[in-house]
Amino acid sequence: MNHSVRLKVTSIRAIVPFKLVVTFSDESSGTFDAAGMIGERGEGTEPLRDRGFFGQVSLANGVPTWPNHFDISPAWLREEMEKRGELKLPLPVRRRR
Repeated sequence: MNHSVRLKVTSIRAIVPFKLVVTFSDESSGTFDAAGMIGERGEGTEPLRDRGFFGQVSLANGVPTWPNHFDISPAWLREEMEKRGELKLPLPVRRRR
């Protein structure tokens, strides 16, 4: 199943320390621990180490983005969360007979 086709983040909120509560357009959701991501070197991730700045995450066309224009791909985020067991899939809809 290819989730990268127009997958978007429909809601996001930062919680301390360095976690993101995320809901995707396919209705999967979970809490992403961003500590590893912001621990990597790079000028984009450097400001995210400040808790106040990290908390300024918002959505730009369904993509998690910070004021310094650093963003993360919804497909990458969902894949990482799935690998780590952080992703909850929506319950299947039961059809009435």
